[in-house]
Amino acid sequence: MSEQLVFRSRWFEDIPVGEFHVFGSHTFGEKEIIDFGKRYAPQPYHTDPEAALDTRYRGLVASGWHISAIWMKLMVSYMERFATGVRDGRRNGAGVGFQNMKWIKPVRPGHTLTYTYEIIEKLDKVVRGQWGIIRSRNEAYNQYGELVFTFEIDILAELNPENRS
Repeated sequence: MSEQLVFRSRWFEDIPVGEFHVFGSHTFGEKEIIDFGKRYAPQPYHTDPEAALDTRYRGLVASGWHISAIWMKLMVSYMERFATGVRDGRRNGAGVGFQNMKWIKPVRPGHTLTYTYEIIEKLDKVVRGQWGIIRSRNEAYNQYGELVFTFEIDILAELNPENRS
Protein backbone atom coordinates (compact mmCIF):
# COMPACT_ATOMS: atom_id res chain seq x y z
CA MET A 1 0.00 0.00 0.00
CA SER A 2 1.46 3.36 -0.99
CA GLU A 3 1.22 6.49 1.14
CA GLN A 4 -0.87 9.24 -0.46
CA LEU A 5 0.80 12.65 -0.59
CA VAL A 6 -1.52 15.32 0.79
CA PHE A 7 -1.09 18.88 -0.44
CA ARG A 8 -2.19 21.67 1.85
CA SER A 9 -1.90 25.41 2.26
CA ARG A 10 -0.15 26.84 5.31
CA TRP A 11 -0.63 30.56 4.90
CA PHE A 12 -0.81 32.68 8.08
CA GLU A 13 -4.58 32.83 7.67
CA ASP A 14 -4.83 29.02 7.64
CA ILE A 15 -3.04 28.42 10.95
CA PRO A 16 -5.51 28.34 13.86
CA VAL A 17 -4.94 29.53 17.40
CA GLY A 18 -5.02 26.39 19.52
CA GLU A 19 -3.17 24.22 17.00
CA PHE A 20 -1.15 21.75 19.09
CA HIS A 21 1.79 19.49 18.25
CA VAL A 22 4.02 17.07 20.10
CA PHE A 23 7.51 17.43 18.63
CA GLY A 24 8.83 14.27 20.23
CA SER A 25 10.76 12.99 23.21
CA HIS A 26 14.40 12.81 24.22
CA THR A 27 16.16 10.90 26.99
CA PHE A 28 19.16 12.72 28.46
CA GLY A 29 22.18 10.51 29.03
CA GLU A 30 24.97 11.19 31.53
CA LYS A 31 27.71 11.33 28.88
CA GLU A 32 25.60 13.63 26.70
CA ILE A 33 24.95 16.01 29.65
CA ILE A 34 28.66 16.09 30.53
CA ASP A 35 29.79 16.57 26.91
CA PHE A 36 27.35 19.44 26.35
CA GLY A 37 28.26 20.95 29.71
CA LYS A 38 32.00 20.84 29.04
CA ARG A 39 31.52 22.44 25.67
CA TYR A 40 28.86 25.07 26.38
CA ALA A 41 28.02 25.35 30.11
CA PRO A 42 31.11 24.48 32.16
CA GLN A 43 29.65 24.49 35.65
CA PRO A 44 30.34 21.48 37.91
CA TYR A 45 26.67 20.46 38.07
CA HIS A 46 26.78 19.97 34.27
CA THR A 47 30.26 18.47 33.92
CA ASP A 48 31.31 16.44 36.97
CA PRO A 49 29.02 13.91 38.69
CA GLU A 50 31.12 13.89 41.87
CA ALA A 51 31.51 17.67 42.19
CA ALA A 52 27.82 18.08 41.33
CA LEU A 53 26.92 16.33 44.60
CA ASP A 54 28.21 19.39 46.50
CA THR A 55 26.05 21.87 44.54
CA ARG A 56 22.50 23.02 45.11
CA TYR A 57 21.32 20.35 42.65
CA ARG A 58 22.90 17.49 44.63
CA GLY A 59 23.86 15.76 41.41
CA LEU A 60 24.41 16.09 37.68
CA VAL A 61 21.78 18.06 35.72
CA ALA A 62 21.38 19.06 32.08
CA SER A 63 22.08 22.68 31.21
CA GLY A 64 19.02 24.76 30.40
CA TRP A 65 20.65 25.55 27.08
CA HIS A 66 21.02 21.82 26.42
CA ILE A 67 17.29 21.38 27.09
CA SER A 68 16.65 24.29 24.70
CA ALA A 69 18.95 22.87 22.02
CA ILE A 70 17.06 19.57 22.09
CA TRP A 71 13.81 21.52 21.64
CA MET A 72 15.34 23.15 18.54
CA LYS A 73 16.51 19.82 17.12
CA LEU A 74 13.13 18.13 17.63
CA MET A 75 11.17 21.16 16.40
CA VAL A 76 13.13 21.45 13.15
CA SER A 77 12.86 17.71 12.48
CA TYR A 78 9.14 17.68 13.23
CA MET A 79 8.38 20.77 11.14
CA GLU A 80 10.34 19.37 8.17
CA ARG A 81 8.10 16.28 8.27
CA PHE A 82 4.97 18.39 8.84
CA ALA A 83 5.81 20.59 5.82
CA THR A 84 5.88 17.60 3.48
CA GLY A 85 3.17 18.20 0.93
CA VAL A 86 3.25 22.00 0.99
CA ARG A 87 3.80 22.46 -2.70
CA ASP A 88 4.66 26.14 -3.07
CA GLY A 89 8.11 26.21 -1.48
CA ARG A 90 7.25 28.57 1.39
CA ARG A 91 9.42 28.16 4.48
CA ASN A 92 7.46 29.71 7.32
CA GLY A 93 8.65 29.62 10.88
CA ALA A 94 11.64 31.94 11.27
CA GLY A 95 11.71 33.04 14.90
CA VAL A 96 11.72 36.76 15.66
CA GLY A 97 11.91 36.69 19.45
CA PHE A 98 11.11 34.73 22.56
CA GLN A 99 9.98 35.54 26.06
CA ASN A 100 9.25 33.96 29.44
CA MET A 101 11.82 31.18 29.12
CA LYS A 102 11.93 29.15 32.33
CA TRP A 103 13.74 25.99 33.36
CA ILE A 104 11.50 24.87 36.19
CA LYS A 105 12.83 21.51 37.37
CA PRO A 106 16.22 19.82 37.05
CA VAL A 107 16.70 17.32 34.25
CA ARG A 108 18.94 14.45 35.34
CA PRO A 109 20.59 11.57 33.48
CA GLY A 110 17.90 9.13 32.40
CA HIS A 111 15.11 11.70 32.38
CA THR A 112 12.94 11.74 29.27
CA LEU A 113 11.38 15.01 28.16
CA THR A 114 8.44 15.29 25.80
CA TYR A 115 8.29 18.61 23.95
CA THR A 116 5.01 20.28 22.95
CA TYR A 117 4.00 23.34 20.95
CA GLU A 118 0.72 25.25 20.93
CA ILE A 119 -0.24 28.35 18.97
CA ILE A 120 -1.63 30.76 21.55
CA GLU A 121 -2.00 34.01 19.60
CA LYS A 122 -1.82 35.61 16.17
CA LEU A 123 -0.45 39.11 16.65
CA ASP A 124 -2.10 42.06 14.96
CA LYS A 125 1.07 43.09 13.16
CA VAL A 126 2.34 42.64 9.61
CA VAL A 127 6.06 42.58 8.83
CA ARG A 128 7.20 44.00 5.49
CA GLY A 129 3.68 43.66 4.11
CA GLN A 130 4.19 39.91 3.73
CA TRP A 131 4.45 38.20 7.11
CA GLY A 132 2.10 37.66 10.03
CA ILE A 133 3.38 36.79 13.50
CA ILE A 134 2.25 33.73 15.39
CA ARG A 135 3.01 33.31 19.09
CA SER A 136 3.39 29.79 20.44
CA ARG A 137 3.89 28.29 23.87
CA ASN A 138 6.54 25.59 23.94
CA GLU A 139 6.83 23.20 26.87
CA ALA A 140 8.67 20.09 27.96
CA TYR A 141 7.36 17.57 30.46
CA ASN A 142 9.41 14.90 32.17
CA GLN A 143 8.50 11.24 32.44
CA TYR A 144 6.47 12.03 35.58
CA GLY A 145 4.26 14.52 33.71
CA GLU A 146 5.88 17.50 35.43
CA LEU A 147 6.46 20.72 33.49
CA VAL A 148 10.23 21.32 33.41
CA PHE A 149 10.72 23.88 30.59
CA THR A 150 8.56 26.56 29.02
CA PHE A 151 8.82 29.62 26.79
CA GLU A 152 6.92 31.57 24.17
CA ILE A 153 8.27 32.34 20.72
CA ASP A 154 7.05 34.63 17.94
CA ILE A 155 7.45 33.18 14.45
CA LEU A 156 6.80 34.50 10.97
CA ALA A 157 4.15 32.98 8.73
CA GLU A 158 3.63 34.19 5.20
CA LEU A 159 0.36 35.95 4.44
CA ASN A 160 -1.70 34.67 1.55
CA PRO A 161 -0.88 36.96 -1.41
CA GLU A 162 -4.59 37.26 -2.14
CA ASN A 163 -5.13 38.92 1.25
CA ARG A 164 -2.18 41.34 1.27
CA SER A 165 -2.88 45.04 1.08
